[in-house]
Amino acid sequence: MLKKILSILVSMVVFNAAWAAGEIKFEKTTHDFGTIQESSGDVSVEFAFSNVGDGPLLILRAASSCGCTVPDYPRQPLRAGQGGVIKVTYHAKGRPGPFQKTVTIYDNTQKRTQVTIMGNVVSTTTPEDTYANDMGAGLRSKTRSMNFFDVYPNRTNRTRTLQFYNESDEPVQLTFRGKSKNVHLEAQPDVILPKQEGKVLVTFLTAESKDWGLHEETFQVFVKGKETLAKNNVVTITADIWEDFSKLSNRERKQAGVIELDCSELKFSSSAKMNQVKTIRLTNTGKNKLTIRKICNDLPEVFKVQLEDNVIKSGQSTNLIVTYVPEENTVANLAHHLMIISNDPTNSRVIVNLLVGK
Repeated sequence: MLKKILSILVSMVVFNAAWAAGEIKFEKTTHDFGTIQESSGDVSVEFAFSNVGDGPLLILRAASSCGCTVPDYPRQPLRAGQGGVIKVTYHAKGRPGPFQKTVTIYDNTQKRTQVTIMGNVVSTTTPEDTYANDMGAGLRSKTRSMNFFDVYPNRTNRTRTLQFYNESDEPVQLTFRGKSKNVHLEAQPDVILPKQEGKVLVTFLTAESKDWGLHEETFQVFVKGKETLAKNNVVTITADIWEDFSKLSNRERKQAGVIELDCSELKFSSSAKMNQVKTIRLTNTGKNKLTIRKICNDLPEVFKVQLEDNVIKSGQSTNLIVTYVPEENTVANLAHHLMIISNDPTNSRVIVNLLVGK
């Protein structure tokens, strides 16, 4: 009888812990810089927040609406009641005029929160100031990165614009190398006249997306006939690719695979010199097969990850094997995480925390 009571109490504790979750709350979500002198360069603001939930809060990433806006956020998990700040920096140089930019914060509760900065940059600048990036051969650009944010395969294609300036005394024609099938490029105009502006329409082809989660790729921009003069000409594209479950019926959702983990946190010793191996059991508690689309891991040298099977039938399980390699780690107390992306429509992204410490 006593054994049965203890078992019930343990189950209640586990159940309550499983439902304990963090919750992010900001003191403010907008900031107006007012009038900014372009000569001031970068301007920054800190958005203070706190974890008002009952469990740990982990900020997975912060994505800005423009390469001119850079967020910095805490990488460590925050306990209930702890606070932190998101620092947002705006690069004012070369960007006269009014602006309004957003930063989207993603946390381990799958919640998205936005903070907004705005202001007006005043200055009399030259084209070289506005187009701060020198790509060589007389070609300058405003930026070398673009974020397409949330992308869903087979939905409407997304298009953004790269702006250029020809500072030379000759017409230039742009050519491109290294682009993938995900990307379509269209120069407007085809030839940029001397001391004139031009642009390239960059379209992310959603139907060609073969990746999941945070996706990054690059391509190079050249001036035709002057390829050897190119410099700083690599353009980086990022996107967060999500599976589209919007067309699933209620019946299809109920029949779908369901992911369940036997634990969501692995702890490794920082004092050990040898590799440490730990395993997480992934089980499909749904009715149809569960497919693990991708396991996102930003520290593959430190944490080697092996999934025994990426397709799990109903009622069956597979092992996710995580090997910690201490010789590749330079941080005494390390907090990292894996993101498991699956075709579970109710929980397509699951976080596993990896902690290294004493």
